[in-house]
Amino acid sequence: MKDKSSYKQRWLADRMREAVEFSPVTVLSGARQTGKSTLLRNESPFREWHYVSFDDLDILALASKRPDEILNISKNIIIDEAQRSPDFMHAVKRAVDRDRSRRIILSGSANMLLMRRLSESLAGRAVYFSLMPFSLGELHEKKNKWFAQFLEKGTLTRITNYDVPKMSQQEILFNLFRGFLPPVAFLKKESNIAMWWQGYIKTYLERDLRDISVISYLPDFRKIMEILSMRTGSLLKQSEISRDVSLSQATAGRYINILEETNLFLKIRPYSKNISKRLIKSPKIFVVDTGLAASLAGFSSSVSLSQQFKGAMLEACVCLNLISAASLLDGKVLYFRTQGGKEKEVDFIFEKGDKIVGIEVKLSDSISAKDMESLLFLKDLTNRFTGGLIIYTGTEIKQMGENIFAVPINML
Repeated sequence: MKDKSSYKQRWLADRMREAVEFSPVTVLSGARQTGKSTLLRNESPFREWHYVSFDDLDILALASKRPDEILNISKNIIIDEAQRSPDFMHAVKRAVDRDRSRRIILSGSANMLLMRRLSESLAGRAVYFSLMPFSLGELHEKKNKWFAQFLEKGTLTRITNYDVPKMSQQEILFNLFRGFLPPVAFLKKESNIAMWWQGYIKTYLERDLRDISVISYLPDFRKIMEILSMRTGSLLKQSEISRDVSLSQATAGRYINILEETNLFLKIRPYSKNISKRLIKSPKIFVVDTGLAASLAGFSSSVSLSQQFKGAMLEACVCLNLISAASLLDGKVLYFRTQGGKEKEVDFIFEKGDKIVGIEVKLSDSISAKDMESLLFLKDLTNRFTGGLIIYTGTEIKQMGENIFAVPINML
């Protein structure tokens, strides 16, 4: 039974509705518990489609032996946990080649295996989406149309009275500690939150990895996860990570790639288009969900978070929301950093077409002119600069310069 009263609309559903108008196959991936099945069972028109899950061992066995028995149930069908039967993709290909008016959604949490088989079997037949944890706008049930407007014109003059939940910095930190996966996003007790994340990590290590890839020694893999979590928001230095875990660089690199391909971690690439300065070329690494980062880093409550880690978590939260916005606006999320003496860094750059917005993140309730120095540096470097944003933990929108604004984190 669907409980629509408690369902929070996922913005990605609009893009998926567009996709099924023309594409015979739509692929929805994402980390475990991001709400893929819930989306498909609540959003129109998908909730009216026939739904099967390969978590059901009987269905999984039938998919291996007689896949057409499943595919012939309905012209519009959803296959959940599709990565558990990779050979089923060949039957999907045959089905849509026979009838291009069919609509099939393949959903799964093991992105690496799912995508590898799909790219081989369904080239030219599928559209791909990745569902992230809740964005802040989804949690608040308020679409942040202002960001698209700012990307276009570099001004916030029309939304100075934008209604956002006002939260203290401690409330914000509690939300970051809790994280944004749907099952944990509404828990109130920190002891319950800590316990939930421990179970999540255990399930990932003992179940998902067994389905996806051969890991020679799980404690080493978990150690990689812990080290990356403690360095979330930092430059990815693979040689240092392999040394700290006493693994070869090749093995450490493979483990990092698995974490990225299973949607738990992501790499943000540097922005360099039409920039004459010497720039850092390494990506920055982020844990996709701040609650996962806190748990892997060993924090059991929001008050125990170190000051440095608080700032890293806030940056990771902004990263999650920008990635979600990029999936809706066909944009890219990058970062900017010069190398050499007197380095300049902008935490994020949101690129769409020939326009960019620079974004700085500050764990502070107040903002000063000094906080926009890096944005002004970027503005002087490129004529693609539309505007700059300083995301902070205060409660007011403040215009800091001609096209540079400070905005509360809850506006995202």
